[in-house]
Amino acid sequence: MKELHLRTIWGFLFVVVLTGAILLGAITFGLLFLLLSLLALHEFYTLCKTAGYSPQFIPGMLTGALVFVAAYFNAQKALDSKYFLLIGALIFAFSVYELYRKKSNPLINIALTGFGILYVSIPFALLNFLAFQPVDGALKYTFELVITLFLFVWSNDSGAYVFGVSLGKHRLFERISPKKSWEGFFGGILTTILAAWLLSHLSTTYKFSFLAVMGLLVSVSSTLGDLVESMIKREIGVKDSGNFMPGHGGVLDRFDSILLASPIIYFAIQFFV
Repeated sequence: MKELHLRTIWGFLFVVVLTGAILLGAITFGLLFLLLSLLALHEFYTLCKTAGYSPQFIPGMLTGALVFVAAYFNAQKALDSKYFLLIGALIFAFSVYELYRKKSNPLINIALTGFGILYVSIPFALLNFLAFQPVDGALKYTFELVITLFLFVWSNDSGAYVFGVSLGKHRLFERISPKKSWEGFFGGILTTILAAWLLSHLSTTYKFSFLAVMGLLVSVSSTLGDLVESMIKREIGVKDSGNFMPGHGGVLDRFDSILLASPIIYFAIQFFV
């Protein structure tokens, strides 16, 4: 019971801080998610180290920070896209840096350092392009899409848990996550579509059709994102990615769904909206 209370309190604080930073404005949004992206990337590299490899912490963290900052300003058209090429040069420099480290498994170390940027830093950075949207012909910070993304993730998680506990009999991916069920999966989708319907009555910008499609994409991609992180942790032999939040695990554990949902929603909006 004590553990449940602790988990509930920290979960409530997490939601309050996250939504508060998003609602307050562009600066608090940028600072919080820059910090979260770096904490998540550090956890990923620490997991790799636990597995016996030696990712490049400092170059990787520096590159991850630059990816987010560049995306933050580029999303506002305050920074030209050509500067992303300089960040790409840093990624290529990982191989040169490895020459001087004298670590075993150099190829794997280089690959894991770069994969951390792809798996963690870029999805967080893409949130900037959801946060800055054209309003009256100009790019402005608007929290609606980002808040909607997180509300859909939370709706999917809640629905999947309730339906999975009460009705779950058929395992979704037993090899990776024994507790997930098909009943929970479809329950999460149903709950998210319901959340989309409710939000459509509150939003003056997005219709139910758009929110329903977004909700469906978030449900599927967030579930897959959760499974991917579970696969990584199972391979390494750990339960949580860290201990950032008592009762909830690490930052990666809290944002594993976003790591796939964020790119999916970003690309869907770019190509189909």
